[in-house]
Amino acid sequence: MKRFLARILLFPLLLVLISGCLTEANQGAEAGQIVSTVHKGFQTGVWDAVMPLYDEQFLRVHPASTWQQKMTSLTKPLGKLTNIKSTFQHNDPRFRGDFYLYGFLLHFEHGTISETLTIYKGVDKDRMTISGHQLKLKKRSS
Repeated sequence: MKRFLARILLFPLLLVLISGCLTEANQGAEAGQIVSTVHKGFQTGVWDAVMPLYDEQFLRVHPASTWQQKMTSLTKPLGKLTNIKSTFQHNDPRFRGDFYLYGFLLHFEHGTISETLTIYKGVDKDRMTISGHQLKLKKRSS
């Protein structure tokens, strides 16, 4: 009898877990807008529209002024952004929200940067934000 009750109670829990895993991240257009805004910052060197897109946790680790300086010091010597090549895109729906992961190669006149962007929309959040942003200098030319 105990086994029967345990199975009856476990079945609805499994249905919830499975259905949560099968939900699709459906805010890709909004995530794409954020990616476009970030890349516009790389094109113009103006980060004012980009900084409000980062979430609070990211900015606690990387204060806005420090992050802007890092992006400027990394990209300025490379010259003008000439091409953006997508290397991967992955949507990861979770119970607490949806993650959108993007990889790019940013080609500049004098070098290339590998970029990984993580964009997150929590179920309890009003807006989508950048929760992770990694930049790695791949090659620098003269």
